[in-house]
Amino acid sequence: MLKSLVRSTACLAALIAVTPAMAKTLTVKVDSKSMPWDLRANRMLRYGLNDGRPPAIVMDPAIKAGATITVTASGSTVYVRGGRSFGPDGDTSWPNDRGNVDYFPSHHMKAAKDPIFLGELVGAFISGDGVIVGSPFPIGRGTKLVVPAGAAGISMGLNDDAFFDNSGTLSVTIDIPVASVTVEDADAKPAAGASAGTPAPAPAAPATVQRVSVAIDAATAPWDPVANAATLPIGAKGAKPPVVVPIEVPAGKAVIFAEGTTNTAEAAGVGAIGNEKKTINDTLSPDGQRYPSFYVPKLLYPAYRHGLVAVFVDAKGAVVSRPFMVGKGVRLPIPDAAAGLALGFNDVDFTGNTGTLHVTVELPPQQ
Repeated sequence: MLKSLVRSTACLAALIAVTPAMAKTLTVKVDSKSMPWDLRANRMLRYGLNDGRPPAIVMDPAIKAGATITVTASGSTVYVRGGRSFGPDGDTSWPNDRGNVDYFPSHHMKAAKDPIFLGELVGAFISGDGVIVGSPFPIGRGTKLVVPAGAAGISMGLNDDAFFDNSGTLSVTIDIPVASVTVEDADAKPAAGASAGTPAPAPAAPATVQRVSVAIDAATAPWDPVANAATLPIGAKGAKPPVVVPIEVPAGKAVIFAEGTTNTAEAAGVGAIGNEKKTINDTLSPDGQRYPSFYVPKLLYPAYRHGLVAVFVDAKGAVVSRPFMVGKGVRLPIPDAAAGLALGFNDVDFTGNTGTLHVTVELPPQQ
C-alpha cells in the first residue's frame, strides 16, 4: 500500500509541469500633482488641501489576491515652486511618518516600519470603485507588495499636503509574476481510430483578436442624443451621429487607442486626450448643456474638452454602460447588453470642428 502511494505520488509529480514564472510588466507615469487616492471615495482617510490631480491608477486582471508584485520608480519631482528636485524617496531630510503630520497621506500609514518622507511616492490597493483595500503604504524607489483580497488595482501619488505648486514626473513599473501549471493525464486513452503510438493531433490554432479601425470625424457625438434624451442628455449642436463598432460577442474586454489630431474653434491640433487647457469634468456649458464627461466616473477625471469618449450601446443605440474618456488608450470590460461601442467627442457645440481621429478597437476573438 505504501509503495503504491509513493509510486502514485511520483507519477503525479512527473505529470505536473510548471511553466517558469513570467513577469507581466505594467508602466504608468505619476504626475507630481497626483494625489495618492481619491478623497471622495475614501472620506475617512483625508489629507491635505485636496488641490491636486486624480491619482495615477493601474488596474489589470493580473493584479490578483495573493500575488506578490514588485513596484519600482524613477524620475524626480519638486514639491515647492523653485525648490530642489527629489527622487521617488522624496526629501529624506523631512520625514512625515506615522502621524507626525495629520494632513499628510503618511498619517494613514502607521504600519510602515521606515520613515516616510515629504514628496515620497506612496499608494494604496483599491477596489474597482476606488475604495482603499487594506492600508495605504509607502513605495519610494521600490517595494514588494502582496495583493489583498478585494483589490482590483493600485492607486499612487505623492506624500504631500499641497499639490498645486508641484512639478515633475515619476515613471513607475509594476512587475507581476505570472505562472501556468499543466497537468497531463497519464491514463488518457487514445482517440477513436488511433493507436497508442499514434501522435496526438495538432492543437487548433489559437483564436486571434478582432481588430477594427475606424475614422472619427471631429463633429461626432459620442452617443445618440435622441435615443438617450431621458437618461443621458447632452448638448449636441451641429453634431454628427456616433461611430459605432459592432460587438458580436459581449464578453471580455475592449482595448481602444487613437492617433491623429482634430481642430475646434478654440484650438488646433487637439489629440484624443482633448484640449488640456479646457478642463470640463462635470461642469455645464454657459447655456446649461451637459458635456458627455458629466457622466464619466469622477475617479477618471480630469476630462478635457473635445477629448475622445467611448460608451457601450445596445442594438437601438441606447447607452448600457458608463462613458469613459479614451485619452491615450483605455481597456474596458464589455457589458452583457452591449451590441456596439460608440465613439465621439466631449463637446456640446460641434459646429466648426474639423479633422479626423483614427481609432483602433481590439475585441475578444469570436467563440
